[in-house]
Amino acid sequence: MSAESGGRAERPLQQVEPEGDQQYFESYAGAEVHRMMLADKVRTEAYGRAIEALVEPGMTVLDVGAGTGILSFFAARAGADRVYAVDQSDILSVTEELVEVNGFGGVIECVDGVAEEIELPGKVDLIVSEWMGMFALTEAMFESVCRARDKHLAPGGRMIPGAIRMCLTPIEEPKLYDEHGLGFWKDDLYGFDYTPMVNAEIADLDTNSVEGDKAQALAPAAIVADIDCLRDPMEDYWFEASVDFEITRPGRLHGFLGHFEAVLAPGVVLSTAHDSPMTHWRQSWFPIREREVDAGDVFSLHFKARKDPTGVDPRKPTYFMEGEWRRKGDVVDKFFYCHHGTYE
Repeated sequence: MSAESGGRAERPLQQVEPEGDQQYFESYAGAEVHRMMLADKVRTEAYGRAIEALVEPGMTVLDVGAGTGILSFFAARAGADRVYAVDQSDILSVTEELVEVNGFGGVIECVDGVAEEIELPGKVDLIVSEWMGMFALTEAMFESVCRARDKHLAPGGRMIPGAIRMCLTPIEEPKLYDEHGLGFWKDDLYGFDYTPMVNAEIADLDTNSVEGDKAQALAPAAIVADIDCLRDPMEDYWFEASVDFEITRPGRLHGFLGHFEAVLAPGVVLSTAHDSPMTHWRQSWFPIREREVDAGDVFSLHFKARKDPTGVDPRKPTYFMEGEWRRKGDVVDKFFYCHHGTYE
């Protein structure tokens, strides 16, 4: 039996001021990021269907992080009496023009500010927000949405999304492993031995967004977080879970793909899984050292999501993965990895 440890040990969270908030909001001021989101038809059309299903005439709707206003437009078109489109990015001045051009000036009110800090005339019937970053948690916008929910949502009100499920899938994907994993560091890289870089990268792993549609699952996906957006407190989003993966076929385990499923409305689920239509989120890639596995092997994983322990960027999560690999009841290996979240 061997044991492998990579990355920093978990430390108590430091209390830091959100110095990067201004930079965060500025990142949504330009056209390109909004083009990317609006060009994602899977995302945008799913939200449109959910809003059409839940908005009733006369409702008041709060759109948190409205951007260029597409969710507000859906709500107004569905019959909402009043829609508050809240954003602190400079794009809001353009959103005001879009509201007028599309004839919603009497319904949609653009509000410059942070949703949990603004004051509204009364409670709202529905809060809609596309707050999810990479593997849902990156950007930590859910914190603002939770505070806005607690302040502005009327009793009996609804949320879009209403729930978020976060999942991991063990995969075999040689190309991904060689290009974006530890397999890149070969003993013949341009004629030189670069294998010592494997341990260097294990000590400082990132999780990046990749197109994992060519990946072959070695076991069914497991849910590591199941969040009720209407009721769960903000702290529950920084989750930890223990799951078992039973390998279904021989192969090489190259890492885990993370995806989320957003339950937007009854019958409307937005999935970012590798075997679903691709979205701009793609999948989050958690590389580990390659292991040759057999059918019946079991990987027991304890997985934690925490704010950046260094306090450098509280909008970036850090993931701690502690695991045990068993074959026919015997422990083959134990491992620990720390993956730092990124915006990419």
